[in-house]
Amino acid sequence: MKQIIFFLTAVVICLSSCVKDRVSNASTGPVVIGDRKLIHYWSFNNGSDSSSLSIPDTTIGGGTITFSFASAGTVDNVNPGSGLNLRKNQDTGSGLRVRNPFYSWVLHAPTTGFKQPIVQFAVQKSNSGPATNTITYTIDGNNYTSAGLNATSITITTDWTLYSLDFSSISSVNDNPHFAIKFSNSIADTSGGNDRYDNISVDAFVK
Repeated sequence: MKQIIFFLTAVVICLSSCVKDRVSNASTGPVVIGDRKLIHYWSFNNGSDSSSLSIPDTTIGGGTITFSFASAGTVDNVNPGSGLNLRKNQDTGSGLRVRNPFYSWVLHAPTTGFKQPIVQFAVQKSNSGPATNTITYTIDGNNYTSAGLNATSITITTDWTLYSLDFSSISSVNDNPHFAIKFSNSIADTSGGNDRYDNISVDAFVK
């Protein structure tokens, strides 16, 4: 009997570890949100330039997006967008298109009053668009790091793919008005192609 109990316990621990590995930090597919509350969401269904597209559909604490362009880089909307991670009864609509050359763009997602945020988004590239975006984050609004992230980049293809970033184990992002995530371009020195993002959500537990 003791051997059976030990075996079952070992199996449960193994399965728990596997699940944790699948949902931690940068992973494809949705993760378990649980009782988290939607605190920021961008559908990109309204607007056509960097100013209007940076405004979220819903936000608690002032979520926004800022862009860092190289030379002629620009932002507009792409249609159709993605049907992945639709929230707030939105339809597929449009997506955010960041045209090369660009250096990076930053998702400002304050977590004031909240903890253990999970960020989800759909991403796609044009045929000649950047195939990799590097991920870093900030807790002070100035300095960026990848500390605590299991994956520091995402691979982008011509198919819409859903990614999840789980910050649950990084306590410094909790209850933080300066929390933001930077997506940096891998080929900012070229002028062709673009990356597209859609349906960006940030869910977190009430602190």
